[in-house]
Amino acid sequence: MKVKVPLGIKIIITFHMLSAILWTIGQGGAVLFYDTIAGWGFQDPRENLAPGLVEVNKGIGLSDFVIQIPLFIIAIVGLWRMKFFVAIASWMVFGISLYWPCVYWFSQYFHQIEGIKHSPAEPIDHILLAFIFLFSVWGSWYQYRKRQSFI
Repeated sequence: MKVKVPLGIKIIITFHMLSAILWTIGQGGAVLFYDTIAGWGFQDPRENLAPGLVEVNKGIGLSDFVIQIPLFIIAIVGLWRMKFFVAIASWMVFGISLYWPCVYWFSQYFHQIEGIKHSPAEPIDHILLAFIFLFSVWGSWYQYRKRQSFI
């Protein structure tokens, strides 16, 4: 049985695909090639960080890659096929996408007040993170609204 995929779900799939590519480069790539990835702007440059933060970032990157990438793949395939049990992976991705902007903002705050050497966020960083946060809220709500369309 062929199920029609609503435009909103196609937009969510596109968001997940783009996010999966960026997470693979930024988080997965940082584990192996931290300085190169930092040079591309996906991580904070080593010289701008307090000692030990690069290793923390690598650990976070590996964890993100191991957890997030399989969820993205499951969510993309499941949403395209309009399978409810797999759409749950999309909600999990959105949950992580809500969580990470907050982690970034709060870490920036605590690094600053504690005087820890870090790269301060640029305005474009805040705009991008706010978009990801708001899109994740919208996407979660939209999927919930369309939950009867999943089989």
